Formats: sequence, structure tokens, C-alpha cells
Amino acid sequence: MQDFNDFVSKDNSSKKENNSQGIMDMVSKMASQFEGKSQSELIKAIFDEAKKRKANGTLSNGEIDGFYNMLYPMLDGQKQRILSKIIADLKKI
Repeated sequence: MQDFNDFVSKDNSSKKENNSQGIMDMVSKMASQFEGKSQSELIKAIFDEAKKRKANGTLSNGEIDGFYNMLYPMLDGQKQRILSKIIADLKKI
């Protein structure tokens, strides 16, 4: 029989992976829909979708932080600042 702590750790790890994958799927889908569009249009679409999900209770601040931590290292300085502002705005909702 498994130790309860092992079970909880594995269960939480699985949930985090699923949430991160869901966020990345959303961003990937939106990026393909906005191919050839401006950066501001893509940012607005991501913000609007995240705002909608946050209002529905299907997006938590923890998931937003996970998205931020995953994406931040891939961006240059200016885009990192933009992402930081977007994340701060989303967490206020």
C-alpha cells in the first residue's frame, strides 16, 4: 500500500502538469489563430481569455504564476516587462 503523502504528492504533481499543459494549449491555439497579427492583438486576446476564465473560476492565481514562470525565461527584456504587467493586472481580477 502506498504512503498517503506519496499519493498526495503524485496527485498534486499530476494536476500541476495538467494545468500547465492546459495553459500552454490555450496559448498555442491563440498564437496559431493570430499568426501574422500584431503583438498587441495577441496580448489582448490572451488577456481577455484569461480574464474570462478567471471570472468563471477556471483559472487561479497559481496557474497564472505557473504560466508566467514557464514563459518568462523565453522572452527578452521588453517582453518580460510586458508579461509582468499583464500578470499583475490578471491577478487583480
